[in-house]
Amino acid sequence: MNSFSSQIQNLEHDNSDTYEIKKGNRPIIITSAHGIGQKKRSGKFKLAEPYTRGIAKYVSRKTSCYYLVKNEDTGTDPNKKNNDEFKTILVNLIKENNIKLQIDIHGAKKGRDFDIEIGTLDGKMAKKETVDRLVDCLKKSGIKNVAINDPFKGGQISQTSHEKTGIECVQLEINHEFRNIRRIRNLHKICRALIRFVSI
Repeated sequence: MNSFSSQIQNLEHDNSDTYEIKKGNRPIIITSAHGIGQKKRSGKFKLAEPYTRGIAKYVSRKTSCYYLVKNEDTGTDPNKKNNDEFKTILVNLIKENNIKLQIDIHGAKKGRDFDIEIGTLDGKMAKKETVDRLVDCLKKSGIKNVAINDPFKGGQISQTSHEKTGIECVQLEINHEFRNIRRIRNLHKICRALIRFVSI
């Protein structure tokens, strides 16, 4: 567990380019756009969603799938309706590399009554078989409190990918208790479940 802890901490904090891209051998891409804090249009500050970047990079390293991670605040939120650079890069990556599935990772507050929530626009963005397989992988890793399309159904990152490329997309809202380095076993469960899912 100490090895996992040091690896994921290094990946979480090793951020160079504004948009960090890793290509892989599997036709799956994991995205994380909220791993850094950002200023909203209202002037208020949106806090970072810790370890969404680290999870994306760790799972990619273990499975050789693609990832796209945002490391700097550019003044726009990719998960809103706008023509931002993150979504443009993402759509091009999908089209150019024949990617078949996107896993978009976000963080939920620890007060939410789920461990993880899967958003697919009520089944429009992903097949039932894909969601069932993901739920099974989560449960096999000890994550049993799984919500589906309630309350989060999928934001503009996954919606844009699906609309412009036709691939399957799932948005994951991961409770803070499973993105907390002080809850290392929970963090490891999430990574283990996603590695299992991507590897099928």
